[in-house]
Amino acid sequence: MNALAVELRKEKRTGVIPVLLAVGILGAAYAFLNFIVRKDTLLGLPLPPMDVLLTQLYGMIMVLNMFGIVVSACMVYNMEFKGNAVKKMYMLPISVSGMYLCKFLILSAMFLVAVVLQNLALMQIGMTDLPQGAFEMGTLVRFAGYSFLTSMPVLSFMVLVSSRSINMWIPLGVGVAGFLSGMALANSGSGLLLAHPFVIMLKPAVAMSAQPDITVTKAAVIETLLFLGAGLWMAKNLRYE
Repeated sequence: MNALAVELRKEKRTGVIPVLLAVGILGAAYAFLNFIVRKDTLLGLPLPPMDVLLTQLYGMIMVLNMFGIVVSACMVYNMEFKGNAVKKMYMLPISVSGMYLCKFLILSAMFLVAVVLQNLALMQIGMTDLPQGAFEMGTLVRFAGYSFLTSMPVLSFMVLVSSRSINMWIPLGVGVAGFLSGMALANSGSGLLLAHPFVIMLKPAVAMSAQPDITVTKAAVIETLLFLGAGLWMAKNLRYE
């Protein structure tokens, strides 16, 4: 807990907390604005109201989330490389792998806050603007959990890349390349492409149903654990040159 408190104080200086909060607020504002402008068009689609609410509004929210994750992951390790601070930590009674885990947990928690803010906006829209009796809280909660889980492979992957890159432009470039390649591959039905973390994050946005895909969910959990495990192992065993 002491290490987590130290990391939390550090992350307040990096700016990652305001970035992810801004992502949540902007995503919520976009949902309101988009539905106000396109309400009649959206409700006229040949889809159940809950599928319209969740799948048709999530696309741009997902893009905001993805770039929020990429930017915050780039920033979270930038401070550690200034003045070779991360190298000096190996000489101190500090667990570098513990530091890595704390950074991952802080980003995950702040991203969860962003997802909650966005889904509160969707809940308000559903309760006030969908046809009478069409709003389903259970469906909203399941989709919120699904969208959070499918975002975690990208978060764990980007923290891993950031932790091994002294130059902040490298993880930023990886993130942009991941987004572009994910956009090109997301509509493919090949299960092999689920090895691409950005494709997993895009899956809820390209689906026409708000029901979680079990295969995508399992792939998201497995990849998150793999990237997190790899990052912890590297932090412990591969010292920075």
